[in-house]
Amino acid sequence: MIDRPLVLQLVVWAGFGAFAVSFSVAFWVIIKVLSQTGCLVDKPEDEGLSRRERQARKRSRFERYYVAEEFRSLRKAAAIAWTGCALSFGSLLLLGFLFGERASH
Repeated sequence: MIDRPLVLQLVVWAGFGAFAVSFSVAFWVIIKVLSQTGCLVDKPEDEGLSRRERQARKRSRFERYYVAEEFRSLRKAAAIAWTGCALSFGSLLLLGFLFGERASH
């Protein structure tokens, strides 16, 4: 028979692995969206505008992410990655509450 703490350690490490992978994918999607929408850099046509107008144009370029068909796969990847992050982190918290030892003995 397998020792109970060993199984618990394997489950916890699997949870950490799932969290790390889903967090990495979510971070990659954010970087990819920011680079593809061009909302981080000033465009040459925005040079003569005020700071507020440049920020509004950057925000407008980013908002394409929510509606453009070209970003559909990235929206799905982001939703799956953030859901995986939340579920794996929640399961780790639940395991900690159920099987963790109290720090104040």
